[in-house]
Amino acid sequence: MTVVVTGLGAVSCFGAGTAALWDGLLRADRRPAPAPDTCGLPARPNLYAAPDPHPLPPHAAARGGEPAGRTSALAAAAVAEAVGDAGLTAGDLLDAGLTVGTSLGDIDLAETPGAAGRHPATHRVAAVLAGRFGIGGPSQTLSTACSAGAYAVAWGAELIETGQADTVVACGGDAFSRVAIGTLQRFGLVDPECCRPFDADRAGMVTGEGAAAVVLESAASARRRGATARAELAGHGWSCDAHHPMAPEPSGEQLHRSAARALAGATEAPGAVVLHRAGVAGNDSVESAAVGRAVAAAGATPAEVAGYAPKAVMGHTAGAAGVFGCVIAALILRHRVVPPNAHVSTPDPHCPLEIPLGAPAPLARPSVLVSGTGFGGNNAVLAWRAAR
Repeated sequence: MTVVVTGLGAVSCFGAGTAALWDGLLRADRRPAPAPDTCGLPARPNLYAAPDPHPLPPHAAARGGEPAGRTSALAAAAVAEAVGDAGLTAGDLLDAGLTVGTSLGDIDLAETPGAAGRHPATHRVAAVLAGRFGIGGPSQTLSTACSAGAYAVAWGAELIETGQADTVVACGGDAFSRVAIGTLQRFGLVDPECCRPFDADRAGMVTGEGAAAVVLESAASARRRGATARAELAGHGWSCDAHHPMAPEPSGEQLHRSAARALAGATEAPGAVVLHRAGVAGNDSVESAAVGRAVAAAGATPAEVAGYAPKAVMGHTAGAAGVFGCVIAALILRHRVVPPNAHVSTPDPHCPLEIPLGAPAPLARPSVLVSGTGFGGNNAVLAWRAAR
């Protein structure tokens, strides 16, 4: 069964909306700002902060009475745009599915004064969204660390492919967490300047926050509604290294397996790859090599396929990253260009892919691969093509 995207939504450091996201990616000049003093850390890390979303109404609380936090509010803003873009009505949403990728959920509720004993569960974001939008179909929360968003989109596609839903709202979101940032700093994974994924001297990630959403539908459902398909899913695959809590398996064999499975349903090799690449040298190298092998097996010369790393200008948005990747893939397919990579002084000589710099690059073929990886070796890869 063919799965298409009919709606896109985003809230990022560039502002609210996919138009602001695309404009910011094309400018390729965003640099992080120091986190607020209230973060409670001994050193103020840099952060790609999202704007404050409209607060959810008081009744928008998950079961158990916990209030909705910042991640839920960001996700609700992204879902509202995606649902509006798709033209879905309240009636359409009654049987729609919902998948949510998040790493920490409404973590701010546990990090505010007086929050002792409060442990907001990640699945409460989905509960808030389901209640806010009246989404009554199957609902799943994916919390596979940084690949959660990519898993959420792929799992949403599976719900459609297996006949459990005709329409699925897939979203991902995470807000700034001082505990998470402090942990990353202790592990030495944070670049003190900015995120430089394609620079030979990259020194780590920079945290971002935000939310992204896509409306997935069966092609038949989209035709019945007269909806415009923004992109079509050619294939998806996932795997787990089971190698180390943080580091990827050095050969990248399982990530390659996911990419190869995603590309198995494609009719042509990708013209671009939206990489998970976050500025952590070892992880970046394993990903590029594994994806490069899959691209070559699909019939393309890797050096002619554009590699793109959006985290350079929007930071690592954790559970939202994979959904952002899918939204960006749909925008690349719409505009037929790949945004330039930012903060590159000396291009990584070991990356097998082309690294567009300075200006947008033409999309060689109307297909885009999205790679998502996460702590624990969780990999999810999706192949997108222009809607037919």
